[in-house]
Amino acid sequence: MRKCILLFIVSLTFLNIRGQATFEHNYLGEEFTLYKGSLLKLIDNPISGFNYAFYPDLKYCQSAYDNNVIYPDTKYNFVTVKDSLKNRIFVVEDIIDKTGKEWNEASKTDYFAKPLFVLKDTLSGQKIYYKYDKEYEHNFPFNTSKINYPTDYFCSKIDKQIDEFTNEIKFSSPIMSDRQLSPTIIYKYINKGKSVYYLSLRTYGSTVNVNETGVIILFQDGTKWSRASKIDVEAESNSYQYSAFITLTPADLITFSTKKIKKFRLYIYDEEVNSSDAEKFKLYTKCIKTAK
Repeated sequence: MRKCILLFIVSLTFLNIRGQATFEHNYLGEEFTLYKGSLLKLIDNPISGFNYAFYPDLKYCQSAYDNNVIYPDTKYNFVTVKDSLKNRIFVVEDIIDKTGKEWNEASKTDYFAKPLFVLKDTLSGQKIYYKYDKEYEHNFPFNTSKINYPTDYFCSKIDKQIDEFTNEIKFSSPIMSDRQLSPTIIYKYINKGKSVYYLSLRTYGSTVNVNETGVIILFQDGTKWSRASKIDVEAESNSYQYSAFITLTPADLITFSTKKIKKFRLYIYDEEVNSSDAEKFKLYTKCIKTAK
């Protein structure tokens, strides 16, 4: 009787969560352990991420490629049919390696191993094993509920360098984001007790424009921030890299530590910032303000 009551309470809890949760695209890349406990829901019209990815049992997750996927396509038996996951909400119950143990640093020793998300359907209770791709965002076909971003975790990622000649201290948020140069970086230079903050923005364009100016940032709340800053340009192999390096005021620091960037424009070239990167940049700004 007690077991039935407990199951009833758990079911009501999940139904309540389903009704209240809001979903947005949060791709965390290498920081995927933060997904644990969150809810996942298939995005509208996903284009990839279903090849050798979803399995009914852990025993089929031992190799990189196993055809025993759940809900296989009739033509390509290694592909899970998208509609089989549509309109379903899953909780990330655990994140494990192929042996069934919780994913940890030792799990990374196998270069080809992928983290396995134990997904539990919040209505039926069905469990599905999902191979998470930590390298390519387009292979993550889910929107997620709100992610819990621990401030201390991101503060530990702030880089600190000391100039041996001048004793100037330089802090920066991570330069790289998922193996690419980060489009948004915040810096702090401390020299003779004085702190100066800078914002670096970067995007790409297919045409070349020299000696242009103008930076506009659009936040998720609809407000804007702009500067008449110079835009630098460098030729890449197949495009042109546009960047701006801007000195920030104390008021700017408050803005960037409390608001999430949606996109920005350098002259006429735009860069979208996904929700998870925007949240992390907000936290990095808070961290770098107190860095010593």
